[in-house]
Amino acid sequence: MATLTWKDSRLAADDMAPWDTTVMLTGPRIPLSELVSDSLRWGDENEGGARDLMIYCHGAAGYLQLCKEGVAAWNLGKLAPLKPYFDGVSIHACEVAKGPSGRAFCVKLALTLYAPVTAAVGLQGNTGPQTLFGWLDDRRFDGDYYIHNPSGARTGPLRSR
Repeated sequence: MATLTWKDSRLAADDMAPWDTTVMLTGPRIPLSELVSDSLRWGDENEGGARDLMIYCHGAAGYLQLCKEGVAAWNLGKLAPLKPYFDGVSIHACEVAKGPSGRAFCVKLALTLYAPVTAAVGLQGNTGPQTLFGWLDDRRFDGDYYIHNPSGARTGPLRSR
């Protein structure tokens, strides 16, 4: 399964990625529109078959510290062109699904991309070479996490470890 990973430059970037992963590093000077444009090109190049989006950045309830402007409920519409490209979204950011604002954000993101969004309610520390299982940890979350569906349904809490 092809995977596109958005990783913010404010996190350590010295871990390894599996062969089927494209990592796009983003930072505080890159506009969200540029990340979306680059992701559209990736989607066109990887047409056919299942595709995942993995997001690594700092976060807070209902907020992703990604790009210049961040990603929050007010600007999720900028991600709408990516709707046909992803079968699932996995967010590895602290507390992004926490509380009513976190849940609403994750459901709105799932509806925007029409793909289930998996996100945690607690602090996350599962990126970089310090993790026990390396890239295998990228399919795990620290503490409780939830799966948010475009229908508004929420499954969980689930626990990886």
